[in-house]
Parts: sequence; structure tokens; C-alpha cells
Amino acid sequence: MNTFFRTSNFGPFTIRQATPGDATAVIELLKGVAKRLHERGINQWEFLLRDEEDSEIVAAIDRGVSYIVTDGNSLVATFNLTNKQNAWDQTLWGAPNEENAFYIHRLAVHSDYTGRGIGRDLLLWFEENINAESGLLRLDCIANNPVLNTFYKQTGFQYIGQALAEGDSFSLYEKQLPRTSNVKSR
Repeated sequence: MNTFFRTSNFGPFTIRQATPGDATAVIELLKGVAKRLHERGINQWEFLLRDEEDSEIVAAIDRGVSYIVTDGNSLVATFNLTNKQNAWDQTLWGAPNEENAFYIHRLAVHSDYTGRGIGRDLLLWFEENINAESGLLRLDCIANNPVLNTFYKQTGFQYIGQALAEGDSFSLYEKQLPRTSNVKSR
């Protein structure tokens, strides 16, 4: 486990960095979630359905910013986490990142595990298990996704505002991390 987390234990599950061997399963999970969102009329991640991000998903795994949650050999969830802004973060949040902020992207729960509160519990787990002297958890979502916007507020994230990118409006959220120990950049 890298230095971002104090533990790899997440309830009955395990969290670890994704490896190149996990890429196909991660891509399939993300596309499955994108398909479910599309069927509900929510345009979050619709580009995943057009295979536009497959190479970026693999690149994120190679950079060591993608993680998976497993239940034995079963994939439960995936997410990206980094304390270095990517181009997307800079577009939405501004550059450069002067704060000790951790950016969460592509948090998705496998359909076999939805409805169990895993997404909520994972966001709370981040808060308790990211090794940081202090800092912020930041995330964004498409502004017209009322379910996700409400979900982030209910998990204690503060709505910061909206930003425009690629012709869409995105809601920005952040949450203060409690004080713990230092973390190395990834």
C-alpha cells in the first residue's frame, strides 16, 4: 500500500493500487456505471460509452493514481486519488494547486455492490485514512446530476461553486481533512 493511506482495510474489503492487469475490469466497471447513468438520463461519463477514455484510464493506472476495492477476487469499486492536479483539475479549480488538496475522480461502485452504502463509506474512509498533515478532499460532478450533488452534500462535502468545462457545468465540492501525519506526493 502506498503512503496515501494508513491502512488497506475497508470494512470487509481491501483497497489497493490498480495494476495493469486490472485495467480491463476497471474499464468495464466504469462503462457499466456510465451505461446505468445514461439509462437514467444523466450525462455524467457518457464519453466512456464511446471508448474515448480507455487509454486515459490505463494511463492513470500506470501513473499509480487508480485504486480498486476488492472482495476477495471480486472488484467492488474503483477510484482515482492524487494530490497533484491534472489538466482537468486545473480547468475546474484553477492552477497551480497551492493547497494540500487530494482530488477524487472516477469513484464507481460495481452494480453487484450498489445499494450497500459503499460509496458513502468510501468517502468517509478517505477522510479517516488519508495520511496528511492537513488538507482538503476535492471532487466534482456534472451540475445537472441532482442525485450525486445531494449525495456529496449528505456526506459532508461543502459545495464550492460551479465551473464550466467542455461545454458543461460542473459542481465543485471539498471537505477538510482531519490532521494526521505527512504524505508523499504521488
